[in-house]
Amino acid sequence: MEHKWIYINEITTLHADDDGVCLSNEYNSITIDPYTLVDWLPNIIEVAFQEKEKRDKEKIDELKNIVNETI
Repeated sequence: MEHKWIYINEITTLHADDDGVCLSNEYNSITIDPYTLVDWLPNIIEVAFQEKEKRDKEKIDELKNIVNETI
């Protein structure tokens, strides 16, 4: 069986049903059973917060540059 990789920042759709949670992007989709999802959830949340922090920092830097250019 070939492994499918979906990075958290590439997820385009997410839905849940009795089989678990289905994550998909343009190329792949995977279904994670509820028990595995419970095990993975802390890591998924940690990565999501790291990505948000990185985007927030980039946005702050972008705004600082705009302010510095106008002064």
